[in-house]
Amino acid sequence: LPLTSYLLPLTSYLLPLTTNTMKHLLILLLCITTGWAQETPIQDAKERALEKIFSTLTAEEFPAALEEARKLGLNQQVLLEAQFLHLVDQENFDAMAKLVPDLLKQRDQFNPDESEIFAVKEDWLAIIHYAQALDALQKKDNTRFKKHITEAFWLSPRQGQAFAPHINSLRMKESMAAITLLPTHPMHPQEGSPATTLGALMKDKKGAVLHFWSPMSEEVLQNFDDFIQTAQSCKQNDIAVISILVGQTPFILKDAELIRKEDGAAAECHWMTDPNKGALSNLLRVTDIPTMVIISKDGKILFNGHPTDENFWNQIKKIAPKSERPKQTNTPHDHAHSDG
Repeated sequence: LPLTSYLLPLTSYLLPLTTNTMKHLLILLLCITTGWAQETPIQDAKERALEKIFSTLTAEEFPAALEEARKLGLNQQVLLEAQFLHLVDQENFDAMAKLVPDLLKQRDQFNPDESEIFAVKEDWLAIIHYAQALDALQKKDNTRFKKHITEAFWLSPRQGQAFAPHINSLRMKESMAAITLLPTHPMHPQEGSPATTLGALMKDKKGAVLHFWSPMSEEVLQNFDDFIQTAQSCKQNDIAVISILVGQTPFILKDAELIRKEDGAAAECHWMTDPNKGALSNLLRVTDIPTMVIISKDGKILFNGHPTDENFWNQIKKIAPKSERPKQTNTPHDHAHSDG
């Protein structure tokens, strides 16, 4: 507001005073209001910087925004909180592990009045243990990882959704490292023909992709065109694709056969079923549908996860360097389920 808006309402109060007194008061008031005017732009800049570092920024944009906030003197605790949230958003766990030294320096200086995201100290301490767990994971120190991830859960169970995937990932890696699928492993064709073997399906191939699916999965049906293109790309690069139906009730099998004969024909892959005993889905810890598993020609597990995981194509390229990821279409397919 202009200075006159502060001065005019005071006129009736100042008139009875002597000229000198009035002059001194006006000078004092002018100094005060000028001081306010000088402080406001700085405060506004800090607020803008604070808002920016807690907004969604790219990995390229964030460092400059953080440096600007640091130069303006924003609290170190707040800067670390912003870095943490940004790295979580980017899923940059390597960089999060590198935050450990700075987080440890600030560990005992937590002030809830300064915090932008944490109401209690336990939540703050939990992310420090989380970062230490990620650091241990990078260094393949599983004992230290378990210690810190357990402490993080204990301190802040409500953040457990962020902690759990790392535990599952470690268990999966350890389990898959211990598995070698033998060429003699029996495979059961979906259409009911005699059993064959994994070795026969992979003969003269660089490796294989196992696709665990079910017609009961809406995600499978919505992304069926993507699976077909993936299968075609793998075939062109001498990688076998084996689609394995999970669940063998008459209801499921009937729908699966309709899909295999119609849309599935374009995939040109091997269509198998998973038996109730000795199921591959159990051995490979398949808990979600769809799941893709890449195996090398000697039966080692190279990948086990969701088809959209970027590491899927990274591993495909390791066994077939010329392969290219097809453009995703996500065209839904509406298949009416039978009445059983």
